[in-house]
Amino acid sequence: MPKSCLVGIDIGTSRVKALVFDLDGRELSDGHVETPWRITSSGAEAEPDELYKAVLDAVRLALRATPEGTVAGVGVTGMAEAVALLGKRGEAVAPTIAWFDERGEEERTELERDVGDARFAALTGLPVSRLATIVKLRWMLRHFPDAPSARCMLSVPEYIAYRLGGERAAEPSLASRTGLFDVNSESWSAELLEWVGLPDDVFPDAVAAGSVLGRVVDRSSELERLRGAAIALGGHDHLCAAVGSGVISQKEVLNSCGTAEAYVRSVAPLDGNDLIAAVANGVCVGRHVLPNRQAILGGRPFGLVLAPVYDLLGWSDVSGIDAASSERTRDEAADMANGESAGEGAHGRLGVALSFSFDVVTGRSSFTGIGPGVSAKRARAVAIEEVLRRSFKLYEAVAGIGGPVERVVMTGGWARSEPLATRKAERFPAACWVTVREPGARGAALFAGHAAGLLSGPEGFPAAPLELS
Repeated sequence: MPKSCLVGIDIGTSRVKALVFDLDGRELSDGHVETPWRITSSGAEAEPDELYKAVLDAVRLALRATPEGTVAGVGVTGMAEAVALLGKRGEAVAPTIAWFDERGEEERTELERDVGDARFAALTGLPVSRLATIVKLRWMLRHFPDAPSARCMLSVPEYIAYRLGGERAAEPSLASRTGLFDVNSESWSAELLEWVGLPDDVFPDAVAAGSVLGRVVDRSSELERLRGAAIALGGHDHLCAAVGSGVISQKEVLNSCGTAEAYVRSVAPLDGNDLIAAVANGVCVGRHVLPNRQAILGGRPFGLVLAPVYDLLGWSDVSGIDAASSERTRDEAADMANGESAGEGAHGRLGVALSFSFDVVTGRSSFTGIGPGVSAKRARAVAIEEVLRRSFKLYEAVAGIGGPVERVVMTGGWARSEPLATRKAERFPAACWVTVREPGARGAALFAGHAAGLLSGPEGFPAAPLELS
């Protein structure tokens, strides 16, 4: 057991994960719990304190399996857009709204009217949508009675770092997802802060990923093993996973495939016109967790779409499907790509045209054309084909910024699922898989090692093991 180890925390949409790593980036143990969402008619929300308690539970599980060694650093990464609003004593004054929640359509329309698509993209690198925090905040201020009393806004990872004992701070890649951050000046936009209706001092200064935010203070004996560990932010989960996977070159793209799918690429900063063009082409641009770099990020729901389809059709396993079933389904999806449908012709035996669609924010999906002659295997193939079609279109948009792509590195719980893995390996240049189970948590832990003074910057982080296709 190492003398020193690092803890990486990743607050995901489905699970809160905590992993322990040695200083070479090798996983020692892990713990995870479900993200404590409360389901609502529009999506989901959670109490910030419940999110923190879930982190403590996950950390305890991970450390229980690592009986020796001093924790030198704790790094936190996780989902963006979802935030905690805090009052003057640090208490939450509103629930945290999930990034995929559908609230805010009226506010989205107002943002489009008052600021405009082009101006918003030039400032933030984002499209006007319900996804951005700026829309959620305006909705919260109107509907949660205590929200206007907020004195600090933190993204969920920033809030967890604060609760562990760190200073209140923003991290640029997370701030970039709020729709309130000027991605070229790397500061909060006065114009957009005025629009949302909160004072400037509610938004803390931005500090780089891997900066020391403080040391863990053991107030309740729950974190005794962490006492004195350096606290750092690993930033937005997809970008932190890129670092944890060793994808830091502009010639590489990370394809992170979980509840949401993301394509991530680092580039030199783009000007306002290039930001507008990128957003018009379906991708977002923000600050990377890498210094002096911007991130090209294309994101869509993935597991959020396919998991309910698999459940509905009785296909229970995502990553361990038996070989015969995997081979059949791969052939079915290939048939769909060629205009056929599981050997029945494009319209099935009885001429029924089956189609599948999904919302690119919420992941909610629907089949159209279900009738006689439509089998479960055909429906599955149609859903897979549509998800892959949109995935590849998104990849082309990301690959079109920053020069040729020489390698695509894949990771995430859905990255090995057939027939998805085979189709992607055939499509991507020099496709490979990172064999780290949780690269987001690994990246966060490595940033914590940097904060603790034990590791150099991202270019000097321990390499991630890769497996060729």
